[in-house]
Amino acid sequence: MLTSNLSFQLPDLLALTSSYPFRVNRNCKFATDGSEGWLLSQDISSNNDSPLLSQNEREVLRSVKYGLLASLCSPTSDGPQLRVLTDFLSLVFISHGRILEGKESHGWKPWTSIVHVESAQDALELMETNVLLKHIVPSLQRISSRLPEVQRSRWNTRFLRCVKAFGKAQLRLYENLKSNTIPTLPEYIKMRRETYGSSMFIDLLDLLEISSRPSGVPGLHQFTLWAIDIVAWILDIFSYASGPTGPTRCDSHNLIALLTTHKNLSVQGAMNYAGGMVKEALEELNRLERELSPPPNGGTGSGSGGTSSEGTWGWLGFVKSAVGLTGDDQAGRSTRRSDWKFLTDAVLGPPPTDEDAEDFDRGATGSASGTKSTSEQTARYVQALKDYIAGSIHWGYETELYFGQKGDEVRSFGWVFLAHSDHS
Repeated sequence: MLTSNLSFQLPDLLALTSSYPFRVNRNCKFATDGSEGWLLSQDISSNNDSPLLSQNEREVLRSVKYGLLASLCSPTSDGPQLRVLTDFLSLVFISHGRILEGKESHGWKPWTSIVHVESAQDALELMETNVLLKHIVPSLQRISSRLPEVQRSRWNTRFLRCVKAFGKAQLRLYENLKSNTIPTLPEYIKMRRETYGSSMFIDLLDLLEISSRPSGVPGLHQFTLWAIDIVAWILDIFSYASGPTGPTRCDSHNLIALLTTHKNLSVQGAMNYAGGMVKEALEELNRLERELSPPPNGGTGSGSGGTSSEGTWGWLGFVKSAVGLTGDDQAGRSTRRSDWKFLTDAVLGPPPTDEDAEDFDRGATGSASGTKSTSEQTARYVQALKDYIAGSIHWGYETELYFGQKGDEVRSFGWVFLAHSDHS
């Protein structure tokens, strides 16, 4: 009997990010072995709850390659730092997968609601109410306890915002699936931004002193949002291509599926559209990076040839004033370009506000040592987000989560073939 196949070609994500360096952390094996060993050894928790991982989760753990994901997304971290990131990413992806499978609750304590999440005052206490993330809290408590009190308080303020966003996104996803609610594209893109804990991951880089986010830098909020959205859309492209039986595919909450629904596109048309979204977002990311990178002699009057943080952002403010940008623009308000074909308000919804940018800045600190200039911190932060994007793309072809053992073929040719019986 002949098998009818549905075929489509993925966007050339590697070409779009060809300028981003491909790097793998040399501590990959150390972190992978340690994290997988820890997860597999947790048969029964200390509170005599159910096993940490289900039988299926244990069977596929090594093939998913969470350690490689962390190693690609944070190529410069040392072994202990990478181990924490690997544990975190493993638990977040497993937590998200459980909600999509519909076999578990939303993963938080039964009494947890969006109201409860919103009222939380401590990030790690809130994580304790998640049945999986609570297992990484002791590690984060040990690390954060080494920080000076003021710095620890600021980091908690920022991290709390991220944990809240993650918790609310997971709870909304759970409720939507439970009620068979299909979100609009803007609703989904906003929710999808946090369902894999991207903001939490970025703030963990700060806690682990891999990168730090300086405050008061114009454009940094928007740069961060674009980076997070790009990663989300890329993983949705991979998830859809894994087929309807793929463990991370959910057609009511997937960018490709929603583009076919709301824009009446074919699967190939939706893939092309998503690729256009990624391309335009990367172009905007590159534009913002140029703004965030001052000219070599951007300092003012120091006489040393160095670039002071004040000189850097004084230069940026002068340029913005010269071209007629307002104070709101400098505070981080996004203005959508008229020549964008894919990133329209109908897809993204309204742009972030000044209040969003101020909330993003709240609790932001300089480097842990306090010795790095704002421009140096910004450069490290920007590079960390570019590593996050490039790492997510390369991991998508290496993990067996999306393409099984055919990742090399998909990476080389871009084509995906699904049996007709596997496509709904």
